[in-house]
Amino acid sequence: MVSSGAVSDAVRRDALILRASLAMVWLLTAVSIAHPYYREVGEAELAAIGLPAWLMWATDLAELALAAIVLRGPSSTALTALQVGMVSSFTLILAIAHPMLIVSPFGMLSKNLQFVFVALTAWQLERKGEAERLERFLAAGMALVWITEGLLPKILFQQAVELSIAPEAGLDFVEPWILVGVVGVALLASGIAVLVLPRRPRAWLLFCQLAALVALPLVVGSIRPLLWV
Repeated sequence: MVSSGAVSDAVRRDALILRASLAMVWLLTAVSIAHPYYREVGEAELAAIGLPAWLMWATDLAELALAAIVLRGPSSTALTALQVGMVSSFTLILAIAHPMLIVSPFGMLSKNLQFVFVALTAWQLERKGEAERLERFLAAGMALVWITEGLLPKILFQQAVELSIAPEAGLDFVEPWILVGVVGVALLASGIAVLVLPRRPRAWLLFCQLAALVALPLVVGSIRPLLWV
């Protein structure tokens, strides 16, 4: 039987890992302003909805501060509500201004689903410590990202920007739309499998997903470097 102290240590460790992942998102978003392309796009988006360019700098400073606060913890209700509220607001504004971002092949908005699930998991973990129940909740959040990424941009709403990447990567042995569709089916199946597989096979699947999350950005980022910002 595991002692309460050991459980507390495990909860603190897991909560720190979750908070660190959230803090990294805020940090990388903030420091991206150093790149001129990021500033160019940001200023254009703000101008399109009638907002001044200085707001982008103010937001980035707030994100830097938020990264430090989130990492330090704990995940209080107020801090979690602030993060979820900010992400939801950004997502809603961009979705209204540019609806096709909802089905972006690069997850420009759909990835925010994952962020919200992680934030809520960290909050609940530090409040209640119900790791087993929260593991299923977090797995559902991860699965949702794979399902939406596979179904929407790769099967239902294929886009030229992604179809052009396959030939540029030397994958010209098959029609791009077929290749992208096959990848979409694989992502969709991967997300569903996370929900239905037993614990041990699911652990192997999550390891494969982790490897894909490292490999795919490296490949695509080498072809389209500006996607990093």
